[in-house]
Amino acid sequence: MEERTVTHQNHLCDAAKAHFVAKIAEARAHLDILFNYSVGIGEHTNLLDEVKKWTKELAEAEEGLATLEENF
Repeated sequence: MEERTVTHQNHLCDAAKAHFVAKIAEARAHLDILFNYSVGIGEHTNLLDEVKKWTKELAEAEEGLATLEENF
């Protein structure tokens, strides 16, 4: 296993990865609520727009995390 020297760049990269992991969890939570518990959502919400919004957020966060992991 390769030992990694701790630098400010490592901390920055780790923080960016943590950001994307949190965004993934947030998007999955919203999608889970929309798909499985939509009864609890106010009747004025456009559910399809919300699903599209959180699907896009999930895809962007997964792509960002994958890009960092592949390159750093």
